[in-house]
Amino acid sequence: MASTPDATSDPTEDPVLRMENVTAGYGNTTVLHDVSIAVEDEQVACLIGPNGSGKSTLMKSIYGFADVQSGTVSFRGQEITGRSPQQNLANGMSYVLQDASVFPGMSVHENMLMGGYVFNDDDRAAARAEELYEEFPVLADLRSQSAGTLSGGQRRLLELARALMVEPDVMMLDEPSIGLEPRFIDDVFERIEQLNDLGTTILLVEQNAEKGLSIADRGFVLASGEIKFTGTGTELLNDEEVGRLYLGG
Repeated sequence: MASTPDATSDPTEDPVLRMENVTAGYGNTTVLHDVSIAVEDEQVACLIGPNGSGKSTLMKSIYGFADVQSGTVSFRGQEITGRSPQQNLANGMSYVLQDASVFPGMSVHENMLMGGYVFNDDDRAAARAEELYEEFPVLADLRSQSAGTLSGGQRRLLELARALMVEPDVMMLDEPSIGLEPRFIDDVFERIEQLNDLGTTILLVEQNAEKGLSIADRGFVLASGEIKFTGTGTELLNDEEVGRLYLGG
């Protein structure tokens, strides 16, 4: 059986991203309870668990959208607890929210440029967008089209590409497959693996637990705001108790 970790027993020696004994929530509401995780550089790490378990809150606690009541969040050894989303974006972290976040009344290209607003340099943002169109040719073909007319899969690709405008060290993805047809799910996960192969560390929340764990170097099972199991993606997929409780096995 995979074991429940603590901050000292985690096998990661020098993680790019670490939460230590974090209790967090929103205002007076506590959602996470004494959570510790660590993600190594260039890993894919996947958070799974039932609805309402605190997965999105964990991501938001890292990125500055939720309130960390105690504990610490560190990025490359530097404490970033409570740092604003804008500061995180400007310092090598990007976050693709679960909810649709494209600007429907703007073109695909205008949406892309919004991802580079932290540059404060229009020419740099435009040049970076052109680089990404080479990696996402379907978006290049649609660059003048209103983002509100895109399919679900195309919108998700636009969100991924826009999050890459800042060339992040760490990319956080909240439910990247939600609401997508199976063929688009495969496309999105293939793109995630390609990004990881290029050196981007990925932390994702995924309701499709088997799909998420199948590409994960590290997996965490969250329930009732606590980490219940951790291990490699393969270990969690093969764990009978994890399968029975969380994978429908």
